[in-house]
Amino acid sequence: MPPNKKITEIELLSHLQEGGDLLAPLRINRVELNPLSTQDRGIDALVVASLPDEEEAFRFVIEAKSSSTPKSVHGATAQARAYVRQGEHPMILVPYLSPQRLKELEHKKISGIDLCGNGIVIIPERLIIFRTGNKNRYPESRPLSNPYRGRSAMVGRALLVQAQYDTLSELYDVIQESGAKLSLSQVSKAVKALEDELIVSSSGRAMRLKDPLRLLDRLGSEWRAPRAAKMALRLPEPLESLSRLSHDERLKWAITGESSVTKYISFGQGRPLRVAVSNLRKAWEILDGDQEDIPNFADVELIETSEAGFYFQNRCDPNEIRWASRLQTWIELHTGDGRQQDAAREIRQQIITRINQWQ
Repeated sequence: MPPNKKITEIELLSHLQEGGDLLAPLRINRVELNPLSTQDRGIDALVVASLPDEEEAFRFVIEAKSSSTPKSVHGATAQARAYVRQGEHPMILVPYLSPQRLKELEHKKISGIDLCGNGIVIIPERLIIFRTGNKNRYPESRPLSNPYRGRSAMVGRALLVQAQYDTLSELYDVIQESGAKLSLSQVSKAVKALEDELIVSSSGRAMRLKDPLRLLDRLGSEWRAPRAAKMALRLPEPLESLSRLSHDERLKWAITGESSVTKYISFGQGRPLRVAVSNLRKAWEILDGDQEDIPNFADVELIETSEAGFYFQNRCDPNEIRWASRLQTWIELHTGDGRQQDAAREIRQQIITRINQWQ
């Protein structure tokens, strides 16, 4: 089958052939697809396999899934475990098993194989076979390319502030009010992607964040600082001048997380004050500052970017100054220099403490 093509469960099961390897050196002796003797259990296949030159054979109950997402793997392991009887061993069969999925199977003591040569076979107190490192030849097309980057990441950020929403429309409204423009369809696709990763669970129309720490870390690891046009300015009263930017409703702007850190912890902050803006020329016209050729000598550095994270969940003070959220501040600092990483660890702990309060 050509790589990148969606595979069906029937095609998956067709790869189980007598005389072939289940997971080398374990060889398949017999395969029963949808065996009559076990139809009341809903088993996809029974496989009998043994090691070369050994008479002892092992019986595996196979649960096949055409998807390799964490949600599919989790469901398959639960079904395989529920189907086994005495003398049988649970095994899942999916297109691809990543190193992380294999480690999870090892922890659960459940066998699993894929079509790429990766797998784990566990016979308690008898043997363990582990194969990993082969590339995924069946990558799945997602409804969303990456739910942890760009505007789609704002769905995860909204869930980190409020863990449960009764409807998708409620989540959509919160995202709009927090400063991001996503369609209801985009929000739905992001939630579905997070469900597939077992980060979000749903019940009826409601959805709930179930793994906030993994979501937090993924949002941080997937962040990419944008390449952007910049302008350094001298301004006599930087903060007072910046407040004028709020008078143009069409202009998005906010002080970056890198320059907002003092709002959350004690931190020695030098110049310049870095400010994200959606339109560099418009911001310059409003501020009417003198350009500075050397950024470190400037009072303010404008950064032109459409990256939604800069403008999402801003903390606005009485003077109409828009500071980056605590989460955005951590995201920007956690890959910075040594001082910034120390600050990021302290801010991350603040975020975790808040999460623990509503869990």
